[in-house]
Amino acid sequence: MKNLKLNYKSEENNCDETVLFIHPLGANHSVFDKVINSIKHDFNCYSIDIRGHGKSPVPEPPYTIKEMANDISSTFSFESPVHVMGVSIGGMIAMSLAVNKFIPIKKLILSDTGHVIGNYDLWQERIDMVNSGGLEKIVDMAIERWFPEEFRTQFPDLMNECRSEQLKNSVKGYVGACQAIQLADFTDELPKIECETLVINGTKDISTPPSLGEELAGLLPNSNFKTLEGIGHVPPLQDPDLTVKILKDFLSQN
Repeated sequence: MKNLKLNYKSEENNCDETVLFIHPLGANHSVFDKVINSIKHDFNCYSIDIRGHGKSPVPEPPYTIKEMANDISSTFSFESPVHVMGVSIGGMIAMSLAVNKFIPIKKLILSDTGHVIGNYDLWQERIDMVNSGGLEKIVDMAIERWFPEEFRTQFPDLMNECRSEQLKNSVKGYVGACQAIQLADFTDELPKIECETLVINGTKDISTPPSLGEELAGLLPNSNFKTLEGIGHVPPLQDPDLTVKILKDFLSQN
């Protein structure tokens, strides 16, 4: 696997513990800005741009989740175990980090993700749409899948901001990430994840519904499952305060 260095944002305050954040498909590290702003005095925080997204390199597709996880181990050299939170594809990358022991991990937070997400044909349809019409073809659909309708109506400025951030990504990077999800299946590898894991899921998430999160938690050896009432696919953007509370509660447990 080629060693690829990712773009990332860091808030380092010589804290005893560190949290690494991995964003969802079509986003970038800014998804976690409000969360990090609230916890940066208690934790060293790193939020990355996954390959093909934000300001990270955009290698030729296809990508695999394992390659995307290896990018993180090529970017950081953590001496002590860190906490990792991943949302959607970020959760899959976090699982791969743990399965392959690419970095030392203390606790995992898997948000709105699954051991398998969707199916081959669903992702092929998304890939074909982006290849034929660019990210403009799917950005509105993506935003609809990120947030419940009532939240979208209430916060139009945030919707415009999310739309703008998604359109900054390259078609090549987006397609590569879709191909990675398309082929990913962690079902048989989950028993290798020994660290304590919290699986959280928005009750209004239509991309990775709570039933998928509950199934994922049931397949992990050392996990708990929690639903977030009224939340969609991206809790750190929809309710950063709730996300912070869940993070702090989980990470403070011995």
